[in-house]
Amino acid sequence: MAPTDLEGVHHDFDEELDEVICNCLYKLLPTLKPEYAEVIWRVDLQEQPREDVAKDLGITLNNLNVRVHRGRQALKTRLQQMCLTCPVHGFLDCDCDAAEKVRARLEGLADESEI
Repeated sequence: MAPTDLEGVHHDFDEELDEVICNCLYKLLPTLKPEYAEVIWRVDLQEQPREDVAKDLGITLNNLNVRVHRGRQALKTRLQQMCLTCPVHGFLDCDCDAAEKVRARLEGLADESEI
């Protein structure tokens, strides 16, 4: 579908949700391996052409594609580890009080199972 094909489609963007997603990404991106974080930043967030990024990094396009794939997988894993389901805001809100309470309760249960 070309971008012009989307002109008639209704988009219901949630700016607050976008902000939450961005906050999580910006916090978690530096926790990835640097080579993964850089390609995720440049390819996915800055939308730089893959050919340009590969050339700039001195790697093949195929290698860049592998790094992007592995970086996305690592980011997905990190999101699942850090952003527990929040009963108020859903999966992506990892900073609210309710999410902190869920984390504390789960950590307490994990500690009890070790006894």
